[in-house]
Amino acid sequence: MAANSTFSATVTAKTGPAKQVTTAAYTKLTSMSIDVVREVIQLFQGGEVNKAPYKEFDLHGVTTITDTITDGVHVIVIS
Repeated sequence: MAANSTFSATVTAKTGPAKQVTTAAYTKLTSMSIDVVREVIQLFQGGEVNKAPYKEFDLHGVTTITDTITDGVHVIVIS
């Protein structure tokens, strides 16, 4: 991926206790981080991974994370 590239993500997951998003689309993402110990995935926009995430999702009920790359464009699906 080029230095200034972004990717999109479609997410169906919990964002917190009793808070569920279903097929929510997020664009202009620049990175993601998966924390296996905390069971969360963090999505970032425009900054370094060590800065606050744009969105964070609980992986407890997630069964699939897919990264499809077509012509260098990443599309992430989390469900």
